Amino acid sequence: MSKFFTHIFNSAVGLLLFVEGGVYIFTNNKDGDFHLRSIVMTLLLLMAWGMSYRKQLTSENPSAWLIFTMIIMIPMILPFLFFI
Repeated sequence: MSKFFTHIFNSAVGLLLFVEGGVYIFTNNKDGDFHLRSIVMTLLLLMAWGMSYRKQLTSENPSAWLIFTMIIMIPMILPFLFFI
């Protein structure tokens, strides 16, 4: 697996996590209610993505960590599992 693909793919995933997390935090902020669940889930997903990205760059088996990153993307693709 090339480092170029790793950087491009993970940059896109990180950007999508950040944008989608922001959207959920602000759209669930109805009636001035602080939506802690959206904030915590976004932070957990960003931490897991950051760990996975670092491991892809430093690990002897970056393909396994790429698969982990794809698993992290499941809540991005199906956000209603966590935010309803």
